[in-house]
Amino acid sequence: MTYAPRTAVPRSTAHVTAPVRRSEQAIKTGAIAATAAFTGGCVLTQFVTVPHWREMDPQAFLQHFATSGPATGAVLFPIEVASVLLLGYTTYTNLRRGRPGRHVWALATASMVGTVVLLPVYFAGANTAMLDPAFPPETVRAELAAWYRWNWLRTGLGLTATALSGVALVTTRVGSATTAR
Repeated sequence: MTYAPRTAVPRSTAHVTAPVRRSEQAIKTGAIAATAAFTGGCVLTQFVTVPHWREMDPQAFLQHFATSGPATGAVLFPIEVASVLLLGYTTYTNLRRGRPGRHVWALATASMVGTVVLLPVYFAGANTAMLDPAFPPETVRAELAAWYRWNWLRTGLGLTATALSGVALVTTRVGSATTAR
């Protein structure tokens, strides 16, 4: 008895691709949410916190900063890291798969990486200096003026990353819908 050779029967991959698409969508959404949350924190810091600090008596500011400075960092830093990691993963998967919007995701990621680079470039040293009890009160105003300028750069990078990630998401969706037809 002879048997006919088996031919591969095409299988539906819907059971596999649907959960993958959902998880990728959740990661993209998380990336945008974390980026927007970080940016919101930067905007709040720039428009509310720093002007309040600059109005304070220098000695009172230094006492206040001893708790508010580390608390602000403890809230924003994990969100910043989450944003960079989620954007990085999203960029990697979109670049690897050649999806529309992949270059916009990369620009959004680069903007958020820029916010992290500013930590060792300026913020870590400035914050550590102002946390030092020996920090001279007479230099507080100049340091806060510099902090304010550097924070504009960080806020701008965050706003850019937020806007670009929104554009990237729309571009990815529109491009995916067009190629699925």
